[in-house]
Amino acid sequence: MDDLVEFWGIASRLKSIPRKGWKERLRLDKVESVADHSFGVAALALFEGEKRGYDVGSLLKLALIHDLEEAITGDLTPRDKRRVSKNSLSQMRTEAIRSIIEKIPQTARDSYLGLWQDLRTGRTREARLIKALDKLEMALQAKEYERTGVDRRQLADFYLSATRQVTDQKLRRVLRNAVMHD
Repeated sequence: MDDLVEFWGIASRLKSIPRKGWKERLRLDKVESVADHSFGVAALALFEGEKRGYDVGSLLKLALIHDLEEAITGDLTPRDKRRVSKNSLSQMRTEAIRSIIEKIPQTARDSYLGLWQDLRTGRTREARLIKALDKLEMALQAKEYERTGVDRRQLADFYLSATRQVTDQKLRRVLRNAVMHD
């Protein structure tokens, strides 16, 4: 089979993986998928990257791959991650990334491995922005669920997580203004 089709097969799995935290906590019939979330992060990255003068190409790549391994590992909640050792979790992610990398054109593999490493270490400003936008997107999605009638108390942990993990000052203001206040 062509690597392009195999890569699409892996990536397209994200469309059918519901975000587990929403599913478990909110008990809604329909919650966003991991692909929906990745699109949201990419859209935020496009806007914020342009605004800040960052490398938008790099930001979009980072946004699109930031949860790609979940096509193989599944969407793991913080509780799921605490249940396994850090070593096991790291090994699981590494194996997933390796199997994805095999589908990427040979000439780009090192570049994408570098991007995944950037995401893990926060080495570049683009990777740090994606980490923050990942949490901001979660909070914005929580706000959407709240607007559709989900009780804010059910969303408190999601808002708290975003508040704790979004350290970028500009995005903290966005979080406060758009999400934490009505």
